[in-house]
Amino acid sequence: MNAPPPDSDSTPDQPTPWWLWPHVLSLEAPLVAVLWQRVLAQAHGVRLTPMLDAGLALACWLIYLADRTLDTFSAKPGSALDTRHAFYRRHRRVLLLGVMPAAASWLVWAAFYVIPEGILWQAAGLSMLVALYLASWAAQGSRVSRDVFLCAAGLGGILLISRMPLPAGYRFALSLILLVAMVLSFLRQIDIRLGQWLPKEYTAALLFALGCSTSTRFLAMPETILEPVLESLLLAALFACNLHGISTHEKNSKRSHAPLVLGALVFTLAVRWLVEGGLLENSLRGPSQAVLGALVLHAVVQRAGKGLSTDAYRVLADLALILPLPLAWL
Repeated sequence: MNAPPPDSDSTPDQPTPWWLWPHVLSLEAPLVAVLWQRVLAQAHGVRLTPMLDAGLALACWLIYLADRTLDTFSAKPGSALDTRHAFYRRHRRVLLLGVMPAAASWLVWAAFYVIPEGILWQAAGLSMLVALYLASWAAQGSRVSRDVFLCAAGLGGILLISRMPLPAGYRFALSLILLVAMVLSFLRQIDIRLGQWLPKEYTAALLFALGCSTSTRFLAMPETILEPVLESLLLAALFACNLHGISTHEKNSKRSHAPLVLGALVFTLAVRWLVEGGLLENSLRGPSQAVLGALVLHAVVQRAGKGLSTDAYRVLADLALILPLPLAWL
């Protein structure tokens, strides 16, 4: 998972240990996303094609590449960066001009020729939110980057509105309102800052959870909205603990992390109790068991994290997200 770049604790001139390379190359987030998508698919009894896994992994990887590369533009010249952000600063020209355009081109091809239409439009809506997230957080140091992401968000929003089951007049009015908002933002008459309502860690956790559940949310076709909402909130609570814990450890912050973990545990136990009581669908049983195990393991890592380096803590915190996944099959 990801967190804002720290202002210190930089080790870019030292050899990168082998166990840190997956984190430096941003491979941990796609792995977490695909594995959790598989857990949800198993819980709902749906079959996913390999292309859905590949599409999710590549989309997640591309977002992390963009986020971490843009972070390097907002860093002050000469300021210390951690290992992964130092790597992205050294290679950002290759990433921006070669790797990211190639990955984006493959995703566009897959979206139009491989991905089912229903999943495509859900992904389009989520992409709009991701673009707003990047414009609000990662691209604040570059006006050009910010405007590019706002354009992407506006285009995604208009495409999504065009698919809504609304009369043509309503769709036109919504599209016009969105265009006016984009223009005012370009003119700096309004400023899109998600952080005014939701901290970065929580925003990223919610978007990540929605991305993991996009395919199963469409293929499972639940009868009510309650089940997919609770499922997404379970994952969002877990990912928020991960991101907040990493951010707190990186910044050596004194803000308390325990209430967030305790709240996530209480919420997960409540969902488990309602499932056992027959008040919620049985498909939530497996995911809630895996989330509960991951939260307990996260608490163990957090407890031991005071004696760990920042890099070691990040790796263990991400491992805590996937090691308990077999619990979903019990």
